[in-house]
Amino acid sequence: MKLTIAASARLGSPGARARLSPFLRSVASRMAPRSACVAVNWIGERTMARLNGEYKKRRGAAEILTFPCSGGPDPEGEAPLGEIYLCWTRLVRGARLRGVSPRSYAARLVVHGLLHLRGHRHDDSRSAGRMEAAEARILKRHCSGREVKRLFA
Repeated sequence: MKLTIAASARLGSPGARARLSPFLRSVASRMAPRSACVAVNWIGERTMARLNGEYKKRRGAAEILTFPCSGGPDPEGEAPLGEIYLCWTRLVRGARLRGVSPRSYAARLVVHGLLHLRGHRHDDSRSAGRMEAAEARILKRHCSGREVKRLFA
């Protein structure tokens, strides 16, 4: 799977984001077909709040928004699966609240977004439990057991 990661130069430390990119690509590589292509976009709170209001009819910034793509493969034969928008400041705050590294929390959010792109939902407690179990199973390959517990606490 091809995972492209883009960010505004004003968000966080470019070095931190650069170190995070290979890890997120590694996490995502086992979750979608090789021909799939997903864009991860780091955005600020103002942009996230605007997107959240426009597309979800909710106020304020979310940590993550996921938008599936439809259509055929691009000229390189890659099928666009969708786009994931992550709010950098909300991610850092969420990691701090859970007592985990931004790296681990970013992995959880990307896994969450990829599962949405693959059709998973959390509309009720049963589907939410299934999705959370799938997230934890995937994250155990990349994060310590302690971190995975804290991510879902």
